[in-house]
Amino acid sequence: MIKDVREGLLETVGVESEFSFIDGRCSMILDLPPETDTKMIANAIALENADAWCDEKGRVNLGIDPAFSVKDVDQTVLCAIKVVHVLLGLHAVCEVKPKSFTQKILASIIEVMKIQKEVSGK
Repeated sequence: MIKDVREGLLETVGVESEFSFIDGRCSMILDLPPETDTKMIANAIALENADAWCDEKGRVNLGIDPAFSVKDVDQTVLCAIKVVHVLLGLHAVCEVKPKSFTQKILASIIEVMKIQKEVSGK
């Protein structure tokens, strides 16, 4: 599960993440650009129905649970990807061919979002 979350974020929006376990909570800490309003990002992810918060260092934590099903992992990653892509305009720099079905779906969603953004900007 940790690998799936990390790879999903990295391959679609180019965001590195690392696993954290503090005070009984599992999360992936997102490595966002320094100028990012992390509270806004965490709140936006939470509004998309994924568990997200800022830690004492101001980093965005994406909540994960060892009991997550594949569907839960996919939903969590999708929420974070959508927010990071829309609010920060981030996308993966290199073209990485998706390997799993989940990665293919996430890559397709990001492509659709890029097209929607281009169309609405014209």
